[in-house]
Amino acid sequence: MSLANRVAAAPNAHIASDIALSSTDWTQLPDCGLTSDCVTAFSTYRSAVRVIRRDDDAINKSPADYTWPSVPTEEWD
Repeated sequence: MSLANRVAAAPNAHIASDIALSSTDWTQLPDCGLTSDCVTAFSTYRSAVRVIRRDDDAINKSPADYTWPSVPTEEWD
């Protein structure tokens, strides 16, 4: 199942943000193998997910109640 589908299937937006962030943690490691532009794209994606996560009501809302950022395409060095 794709990351976008796992996020959409989560029981609430708080858990969806946990899924999105934990699934992309590896993209921020210095030896991840992604291009620097791709690492930057994932950093931007993760920042946008954190905005959703900081919503005080995210635990009570469905992931569908938010506009989620698009997951970047992995680009390898």
